[in-house]
Amino acid sequence: MSADGVTQRRVGEGDGAAASKPAVKGYRKATEIVRQPGVPSLLVAVSIPLVLGMIDGIINSPGPWYATLKKPWWNPPGFLFGLAWSVLYPVMGLASWLVWADGGFQKQGYPLALYAVQLMLNLAWPSLFFGSHAITLALIDILLLVVLIAMTISAFQPVNHVAANLMKPYLAWVIFAAALNLSILLKNRGKY
Repeated sequence: MSADGVTQRRVGEGDGAAASKPAVKGYRKATEIVRQPGVPSLLVAVSIPLVLGMIDGIINSPGPWYATLKKPWWNPPGFLFGLAWSVLYPVMGLASWLVWADGGFQKQGYPLALYAVQLMLNLAWPSLFFGSHAITLALIDILLLVVLIAMTISAFQPVNHVAANLMKPYLAWVIFAAALNLSILLKNRGKY
């Protein structure tokens, strides 16, 4: 009994319900987590850039043409690109979801539109560079991409600073890729 004479009891206390609950506080089954509101949209947001990037990478793989190009000494090994993108794409998706979760497309239309445009530029680069062998057009694309990523980060910042920060490693990687694109263009001037 409490001081005012009203009996207080916790939900599930004394009715056997506590015995069916897991012993670890905060533990939930994976099926319970997936059923939570927002989790399906998170999975979609993370999957979109990852799946599109994987398809783009398969269709526009470097191939023998890339092996013939002169590259700078600081060109990383090929496996590193796949590894980097397999981390960056889901992180980008998470960042977009964090912004979307704060009001959806109706409230966050501008930052999400910037995100979509930069994603399209990102996905266009491999087809320009590896598919069409258009190194100059690929450089223009990636320079525009750097600007749009910076604009996206700036638009994400007031909505969700974590989302903005999640995009920063992606920006750094794309700046590196732009420098590599420029270096390859300069080293192979007469060819392409």
